[in-house]
Amino acid sequence: MRASELLGAAVVDAAGTGIGKVLDVRLVQDGPLLGTMAALRVDGLVIGRRTLTSRLGFDRADVESPALLRVGARRLMRANRYLPWDQVDLLPDGRVRATSTDLAPVPMLPGH
Repeated sequence: MRASELLGAAVVDAAGTGIGKVLDVRLVQDGPLLGTMAALRVDGLVIGRRTLTSRLGFDRADVESPALLRVGARRLMRANRYLPWDQVDLLPDGRVRATSTDLAPVPMLPGH
């Protein structure tokens, strides 16, 4: 499966109720380098309803922007949730089912 197939996919809980859509796919490099490519693994999905703030990078810890803009963007993002990959069930119709309803807040990404 490609990340592009996950982005924008509807996410439902175990009862089939919509809880948002996939806004981001979080990857971790925990494997060896394969030539010039890094071995990446899907760690989890960012679930929510607002996409613009994540696209602008406000989910990074070291974002330098006007304080008022940064605070406002993070306030909009606080409703987003993080779904670990081991709690994801891919449905045949392209939707994603969260096998747990106890979703954590989205962890901030480290700076560069």
